[in-house]
Amino acid sequence: MNAGAPLSNELTDTHKNRLALHQAAHQKIAHAKLHDHIVGLLLIDLDNFQSINNQLGHHIGDKLLLKAQSRLAACLGADDFIARIDGDEFAVILGNIADIQAAGNTVHKLMACFKAIYNLDGINAHISASMGIAYYPDGGNDSHSLLQSASISMCHAKSLGGNNYQYHTNKLDKLYKKRFYLENALRFALEKNELYLNYQPIFNLVTKKMVGIEALLRWHHPVSGLIAPDVFITLAEKNGLISSIGEWGLRTVCEQAKKWHHDGYDKFKISFNISSHQLLQKSFPQLIMRIFKNAHIPAQLLDLELTETAFLTNSNYFKTVLKKISAAGISITIDDFGIGHSSLIRLKHLPIRALKIDKSFIQDITPDSFDAIIVKTLIDLGKKLNMNVIAEGIETEEHLQFLTQNGCPQGQGYYLCKPLNAVQMTAFLENNKLQDI
Repeated sequence: MNAGAPLSNELTDTHKNRLALHQAAHQKIAHAKLHDHIVGLLLIDLDNFQSINNQLGHHIGDKLLLKAQSRLAACLGADDFIARIDGDEFAVILGNIADIQAAGNTVHKLMACFKAIYNLDGINAHISASMGIAYYPDGGNDSHSLLQSASISMCHAKSLGGNNYQYHTNKLDKLYKKRFYLENALRFALEKNELYLNYQPIFNLVTKKMVGIEALLRWHHPVSGLIAPDVFITLAEKNGLISSIGEWGLRTVCEQAKKWHHDGYDKFKISFNISSHQLLQKSFPQLIMRIFKNAHIPAQLLDLELTETAFLTNSNYFKTVLKKISAAGISITIDDFGIGHSSLIRLKHLPIRALKIDKSFIQDITPDSFDAIIVKTLIDLGKKLNMNVIAEGIETEEHLQFLTQNGCPQGQGYYLCKPLNAVQMTAFLENNKLQDI
């Protein structure tokens, strides 16, 4: 067993360990080729290790790293290799493996290392780990490709909440490579004019008249085609692009609202979904006021939609921002209501105008279904909280009849009107009389 270079916080040590890792992997792979064996490369990352450093100090964090490596090394055989190759990341090479089952036994032993308490200078600490596993030859023919495959698997384990292990598969490899491709493409989507807005009318379900519009952000990639919003918005939030994309969306919505307002179409609100990442930025209230000022439109024309999960934060700053926005005349709607975990007490104290019932409850609704019970409850809840209720995803006459019979005041969906581009939406406005909200 090779324990790698001594642990320290110096970058040069982890760099040496990486070189030693590749050298050991090269030797193990060469041996496996001759003897028809399997080589396993495991990447182990400690979950929430930074909180140990922040709360207990870096000296305690260093002791934890040393003890973790010692426990891991005790589970390995003489032909195996372990080294710390990054701050809280260990690499293990399993050599001379006869079959996957034998390697699986070692994987379980390594994961079990993190179940016991770590005593660090009298302080008891718990830590879990995420592990990615790749095998030669399926996961790669050399040390670099094998490490990349293990890294993808480890990232997948992290994305599932940590404290688990994931094996490399071709499907997973393609998924993460596509994600990486889209992340890079998204960085240039704005300047290449690949992002655009569609507009979907919101209707009074009794009178069938339009009472509002939702602006929908879309991305059409020249090669991959239309990218689902939940895919690229999530990527934008992870790589820090959500601020520039969200600002572009707000400016575009306000410029379009200015045109409609100038043409006399000013008796409705335009809704636009804002990421909680953007909302929590210190400059956001000033940004949105500046956009309104430059567009020369009243703030009352805009409705900001936030997903229900955004309301899970209990920060005073979040409440302050919402109240500032509301005081300026901008209304706030909870989008996708019913699929998150909102606290009703918290909602009661926030300036919320409307609840949008998530389309997942509407799609399979029948009079006696569980979804029907939920929708009826949400409609009643909204009314009792003095909030407007809007149903999303109305796609059939049956959907519409159920909602109107149960008192849902407003809704949107393909059955009423599909999303339209700006030109089509303008034509729609010209052909329809509007009702005051």
